[in-house]
Amino acid sequence: MKKSLLVLSVLVLSSLLSACTVTKTEETKQVSTAVSQIENADVVTDEPYISGAVEQTEQAAIDWQTAVNELAISDRSSTEKVEATEKLAREYNPTTEELEVFKYHVLQEFMSFNYLKDGSNAEYMLSNLFQSIVLEHHEVPVVRDFALAFYHNTKNVFTGVEEMDSDSVKAYEEQLYKALNHGT
Repeated sequence: MKKSLLVLSVLVLSSLLSACTVTKTEETKQVSTAVSQIENADVVTDEPYISGAVEQTEQAAIDWQTAVNELAISDRSSTEKVEATEKLAREYNPTTEELEVFKYHVLQEFMSFNYLKDGSNAEYMLSNLFQSIVLEHHEVPVVRDFALAFYHNTKNVFTGVEEMDSDSVKAYEEQLYKALNHGT
């Protein structure tokens, strides 16, 4: 099962790379290295992790997209919107399938260099925040590490704490690449 998910991850990453029109030499080299490593290695976890995900047959208690969209159009400040989204995400019980969808979404957004392009788009940014926070439930630690770095950059750019090209954002992007190189 993990092997097929790993192969699927490689295919998704490969298709994203071929569709990407942005050329960033250092990042492209790192991504190519990550794809090669993912193709040739199994994901091994050092520690057992009990997933907080519910089985796919159970229905999610809330419609998270509607809740996030309502927060996005509310009159709250960006910081208040983030705090409410964080609370919603931490209380959410994802299905196993949702965790995989969320993983591929955040990977795709990062790999296409889109995830910080429009920091003023509250609906998009809060949706990304929600999904990255929910990935705390993922059973693979490196996915959780990737999601955490993705979350920090998304939150900091959306709230205006950091600019897209700040040293902090670049440092978290290094963590994102590091997670990719370890087999996200």
